[in-house]
Amino acid sequence: MLRVYDMNSYMRVVLETDISGLGPRNFMQDVFACPDPVICVWDGPKGSQKRREIFAGYKVGRKAPDTGIFNGFHMTQKVLEHTKAVQIKVPGYEADDVIALLTRRYAPRGQTVAIFSNDYDMMQLVGEFPKNVVCGAKPKADVQPQHVRLYKTWVGDSSDKIPGVPRFGESLWLENGPERLQRATDKIFAGDTSWPGDVKLYPKMVDWLCENPDQFKAFWDIVGFLDVPEDLVTEHTTIGQPDYAKADAALREFMQ
Repeated sequence: MLRVYDMNSYMRVVLETDISGLGPRNFMQDVFACPDPVICVWDGPKGSQKRREIFAGYKVGRKAPDTGIFNGFHMTQKVLEHTKAVQIKVPGYEADDVIALLTRRYAPRGQTVAIFSNDYDMMQLVGEFPKNVVCGAKPKADVQPQHVRLYKTWVGDSSDKIPGVPRFGESLWLENGPERLQRATDKIFAGDTSWPGDVKLYPKMVDWLCENPDQFKAFWDIVGFLDVPEDLVTEHTTIGQPDYAKADAALREFMQ
């Protein structure tokens, strides 16, 4: 099994919920004890920029982690340098994109990939490789993993500030179903004006989609994973050198 951690997502939860102060140490010890390969992927600097170039409102106004969380990220990165963990942090890309690249590299070879993240976007990879990929993100009862991208394109994602189709919500998702919505989506992207016959929508929704096909396509593009150049991933990959004493010393230095 290959363990891949979405570190900004995973460690933020650890740091925000850990009242003992032992979260980073527990994670370090888990890495040392883990028999499987461990890859820790971080959001790169300006990781949201490419998606904002597609849709300017992406994550705009979302509350950023406080200083303590960022300090915890920095500490964890330094400590992991003295473990067997492979760390990847590619400028200009979010961790999601790198994790998608890694999953698509290893899952087709029969490798089991366990993704440690509470980010619902990761369920798209479970949909691609249901036999080889598992993820800790909480599923939605009425959305199968293979339909996550379609769902978020139509309904939106408040956490990432993606509005979706105005006033399209859960009830219309259930009434139309993913097959009909995917058929309409494909036609919209292809410029086929017959798409309204495939779905049941309110007239104002039809008008919005007819007037804003490019924005609708932008939602689809940013919900999906961006292609990351392999050479950039290689360039920004750090392989740790296991040394428990040094890891412990680094942790103690930060915790003082």
